[in-house]
Amino acid sequence: MRCKATIILSLAVVLAACKQPPDMEAGGPLMATTSDGVTIYGEKYFGDLSEGAPLVLLFHQGGSNGRGEYAEIGGWLNEHGYRAIAWDLREGGDLHGSSNRTVANLPDGTEPGYCNADKDLAAALDYVVSNKLADSVVLWGSSYSAALIFQLAADNPESVGAVVAFSPAAGGPLESCRARMWIQDVKAPMLVLRPESEMELESAVEQQGILEEGGAEFHVVENGRHGSSMLLDTRTGHDMSASRELVINWISNAIDT
Repeated sequence: MRCKATIILSLAVVLAACKQPPDMEAGGPLMATTSDGVTIYGEKYFGDLSEGAPLVLLFHQGGSNGRGEYAEIGGWLNEHGYRAIAWDLREGGDLHGSSNRTVANLPDGTEPGYCNADKDLAAALDYVVSNKLADSVVLWGSSYSAALIFQLAADNPESVGAVVAFSPAAGGPLESCRARMWIQDVKAPMLVLRPESEMELESAVEQQGILEEGGAEFHVVENGRHGSSMLLDTRTGHDMSASRELVINWISNAIDT
């Protein structure tokens, strides 16, 4: 009898532990491991939303981090009914007043380079899928990560419901992972935004043509600045409410399609 009781108790403990990943229950940073052994750190913005609320994965620009770049945007998404997780990637830093925990804890010998952060994005999505946090997610990228999300979406059509890219980078360091390389294979709806100032570059105009031909909806944002910061009044010095409304309405329509 004692043995049976022990088995039942042990089973109950296991089932309880399977309900949510331990880091979700503890309330601290989320942690996932990449295919090359890097621990990436995520900050969840769930508010009081239910487990069934749509989930957005937020990826930052170069020199940045999830908490610094997305604290305000995460709260804004919550107000509109979306949960969000902002991830620290291996190519980042202390931009926007917060630290990058993934960079601070990189193992010796970690392969550098923006394109190699694709492993970080893949681990973030795998964390969500394996822990059953959402059936499908919205991928949100900024600068270099805005280029990488196209590959992630192309590789995971069953898990990606929409792609939102802010100033997708296309320079030399991104030569082997540019958005244009994957756009034809992306099945999800795609939204791309660039600030008006960046459209003075010939490369940005060329990219617009390629991405639109591949099916992306492209918008030029007046008074914007590089990356996801183009949505924030505090970073642009302008009222960006029209751009925020455009984005949130597009996401709503995309995931309801």
